[in-house]
Parts: sequence; C-alpha cells; structure tokens
Amino acid sequence: MSLIQTRPKDLVLYVQEDVGHPDYVDPSELQFLIDHSSFAKPKRWPQTSMSGATGHTEEDTLTGLSSRSVSVTFDAAFTTIPRGLNRLSVYRMTEVITGEFVMEQVMFHYTSATPVTTTGFDLEIDTSESLTGIIIEYEFKGA
Repeated sequence: MSLIQTRPKDLVLYVQEDVGHPDYVDPSELQFLIDHSSFAKPKRWPQTSMSGATGHTEEDTLTGLSSRSVSVTFDAAFTTIPRGLNRLSVYRMTEVITGEFVMEQVMFHYTSATPVTTTGFDLEIDTSESLTGIIIEYEFKGA
C-alpha cells in the first residue's frame, strides 16, 4: 500500500463561519498546519498558540479624536506582549457615491520602538490627516 501526502499549499482554503452556521467551528479547537520544504511532513500548531489566546481579549473602537496622539491602556495587562492574530485598524469612512461608503486608510505611526506592549500602545496620526471622522478599532488576544 502506498500513501500519498497532500501538502497544505494544495488543500482547499478554510473559511471561519459565524456562530449558528452549520459549519461553524469554535476557533479554540482549530489547528494550523505549518509546512516548509525542509520538513519531512507538515507540523501542527494550535490556534491558541498562534494567537496567544487564552481568554484575555482587549478590544475597543475609538472615535471623535481631539488629538493626533492616541494612548491606549488595556483594562488588564497581558502576561506577554500579545502577538499573532491581532487587529488594529485606523481609517475613516468616505462617501464615494451618494449613500455608498468605502474604508479609507489613515496614515499613522507608533511612537515607540515596541508598537504594542503588555499594557497598551501609543500611536500618532500623521500631520497630513484631518482628525475628522477617524475611527480606530483594535482587538488584541493573549495570555
């Protein structure tokens, strides 16, 4: 008997469905395959290891900015710097046709060498940007 191995790059892409959908899978139960040409076979990596997710999540949406300098302090500190599947978006919604809006990215930079720490993050909106309508959304998961 011969066994043929399928490499991850040859597999169908996975789509995370919403809760209630018949194909929904709890993200904590997912495993990722990590593959490299030097591996004899792919290795698995639990989603919780990749995201650092152990139940601690910090998330918020900030609007109505009055300053270019934004400082966010998490409600509770992480035990390690949150890495992996984290999200930070800085944008504004721009009307392109009456009633039709698109997300327009806003230029910004972090104000320290370590963009995100265990206790929060600081960023600065670029001077070329108006503060009107800026939305900052973030979600960090970790230990």
